Amino acid sequence: MTIHPLLSPEHILLDLQVHDKFEAIHALVDTFVGTINPELLVEIREAIISREKIMSTGVGQGLAIPHGKTDAVNKNYAAFARLKEPIEFNSIDAMPVQLIFLIVGPYADHRSHIRLLSKVSTLMNYDDFRSDLLVIKNEIELIEHFKEKEVRQFG
Repeated sequence: MTIHPLLSPEHILLDLQVHDKFEAIHALVDTFVGTINPELLVEIREAIISREKIMSTGVGQGLAIPHGKTDAVNKNYAAFARLKEPIEFNSIDAMPVQLIFLIVGPYADHRSHIRLLSKVSTLMNYDDFRSDLLVIKNEIELIEHFKEKEVRQFG
C-alpha cells in the first residue's frame, strides 16, 4: 500500500484559501467531483466531518489528516491541500495547520486505512519533507515528492 498512486493533480489544492477546518475538508472532498458519484460525496463528506467532530485530526507539526470510512466507496481515495495561510485545527500541539492530507476508504478495508494513515504520518514526521511541501510549485512535483520519499523510506 503506497500513498502516491492515490494522489492525482485534480485531487491536489495548492495555496488553498480557507477560514476553518470544515471549509478545508469541504474543498478537499469537492476535488472528487467527476471521480466519485455526486450522491456518494454526501456520504463521504459526512463520514469525514463526523470523524473530525469526534476528535480533531490535527496531528501536529502543521499537519492534519482528516479521514473517514464509508460504504460509499469500495477503495481508498486521497486528496491533499497546502493552505495559503495556516488555520486553527485544534491540533494536538495547538499549532495551526498548513498541510492537509485527506483519506477516505471503505469500512470493509480497515487494515489498509490504518496503514495509509500510518504511512502519511511517518512521511510527515520528516521536517525536510514537510518544508519541501510548502514550496513545491505544482501538483506533479508534489506527487513525485511523495513517490521519492516513499521509495527511500519504505523501499
